[in-house]
Amino acid sequence: MPDFCDPSTRFHPLRSDEDAPIEDLMTARVRAALTWGQLQGRLAHVPAQVAHQFCAALARLLLVEALTGSGFSGANSWFSAWFSGLQPVPDATAHVAAPPSLVADTLLAELSLSAWAPLADTAIQIRAAAHFHRGEGAPQGERGDAPAFAVAEAARLAEPPADDRADDWPLAALDRLHRAAAASPHFAPTERSYQLLPLPAGPVSFEQTRTATPLWALDLLAGALIARSAPATRPLPLPGAVRAEALRPELWSRERAIITAEAAGEAAQRLSDQLDAAHASVREVHEAMTVLRSTSRAPLLYRLLAGFGPLRPLQIEKALGVSKNGVRDLVAALVKAGLAERAAYEHHTIIRALPRARRATLAAEGESRSVETSSGATSAAFDAAMADVERVLARMETARE
Repeated sequence: MPDFCDPSTRFHPLRSDEDAPIEDLMTARVRAALTWGQLQGRLAHVPAQVAHQFCAALARLLLVEALTGSGFSGANSWFSAWFSGLQPVPDATAHVAAPPSLVADTLLAELSLSAWAPLADTAIQIRAAAHFHRGEGAPQGERGDAPAFAVAEAARLAEPPADDRADDWPLAALDRLHRAAAASPHFAPTERSYQLLPLPAGPVSFEQTRTATPLWALDLLAGALIARSAPATRPLPLPGAVRAEALRPELWSRERAIITAEAAGEAAQRLSDQLDAAHASVREVHEAMTVLRSTSRAPLLYRLLAGFGPLRPLQIEKALGVSKNGVRDLVAALVKAGLAERAAYEHHTIIRALPRARRATLAAEGESRSVETSSGATSAAFDAAMADVERVLARMETARE
């Protein structure tokens, strides 16, 4: 009997004879709207330094998820080495639409055009620092314009319909985007295909891997689409807001809307967590580097490293527009303050930020070594003193005899 149940899909018409309860939909929407509203309220008053690190972390998250969704598995583990030109993509398959460099180039180019200035400025820095290999990871004959086409198709689907009606649901634009994407041959999940292999015991059917769909292009435009109906909000990308699960054609309308709301709420919460991390990091830099002059770019470099990830010195030169000697001075200041470290990877030097936990571990190890050295010195001094006492007592004993 064929397997009609997809384990990745929570809702399925064969599991229920009617749509999901309206109460479940309302609960999911309330939670998503609250999380989204809290995030936008915080971003409305975010300091420039915090916005910079937040945007660097957001750019990395978008790149990693775009590469993963494009058929390059485990992107988070090899991304930094690949972006720095120190490692090729390890897991390219036959089911990718474009080289990873083209996906990254397209995404960074779109981010550099963002209507929110902090995100655009940060994307320009990161794009200048890109040092990855070009043209790798895609099979021969694949479309070279696939990422650009995906963005253009996503923009077409994001256009509001002529009969657009007002909706009290703040994220209603996401529901319209999901409905349009579910009907699009470019974004809708592809049908499962099977290959029949003749074996001695009889023919066996094997399911073939589906070609990855570029959902990252929809995530890229999701925040801007919401901002059209709420001009005061920041037009942020929402990585993870559009899920293949929500584009399944067999879903009931409320079932699709529940998945859409839950995905939007989780995406907003993830960005809120990144904003918390950026606030904490900026406070730590301020405390650790108060001795620096106000024009120093060392805090700027730390925010880039802490948000986006490790970089090579030549990448830092291009990202910040400073000389080789300038990079050396900035790195030395961060290392002296205990905020960064130099590390070796494939005979190349990389500079990476030290998070608070890592700094605490290094400090504890340093104190332990200091205590051990001090204890050793104290024991040696005690042994020497006891030896002197024993020699004096021996001389006194000899004199009495």
